[in-house]
Amino acid sequence: MELAKQQEPNTNWSLLSSEKVFEAGDRLKVLRQTVELPDLTRVEDYYQIDLPTYATIYAVTDQDEVLLLEQYKHGVGQVCLTLPGGQIDPGENPEFAARRELLEETGYGGGRWLAGPSLVLHGNQRVALGHIFVARHVIKLNDPSPGDLEDMQVKLQSRKDVQRSLIDGKLPITSHAAAVGIAETMIRAGSSS
Repeated sequence: MELAKQQEPNTNWSLLSSEKVFEAGDRLKVLRQTVELPDLTRVEDYYQIDLPTYATIYAVTDQDEVLLLEQYKHGVGQVCLTLPGGQIDPGENPEFAARRELLEETGYGGGRWLAGPSLVLHGNQRVALGHIFVARHVIKLNDPSPGDLEDMQVKLQSRKDVQRSLIDGKLPITSHAAAVGIAETMIRAGSSS
């Protein structure tokens, strides 16, 4: 007698429809979705926020110093420390975009690169997909040329001081704080040298 296969219960939500209710070019979209839960409950107005995919880089020099940017961030409402990074253009390879952003914002490049995990910003509304990269042994290649709305200063801090800045609230952006923690975990695990 053959044992019947037990099916795993469906724990995923089913997307029944999705309608764009707001769009601001390629910078922001808001979608109203109808979803069905595993118990067949329907939610007619579940909202998703869609911001561009981005890369964040934890770049470390041969002197074991991390490249940070000191700049005004409007969402924070003050000048703070951030990691280099930015938007990945449609069709652009995430590592290529990360290398481009690092060079534009800091003037540094080269080194040994390791891709970390890709994470969403919000578990239910998604918001954006972020790619985390660790770049070790980066070197200064030229002067920064960030362009657009960015007025920033490149700062170098020891890895220990970056962790202190994180605890002291000087790196107040959640995705950057997560990138610091993930990058340090990767470095300590020997995933990059």
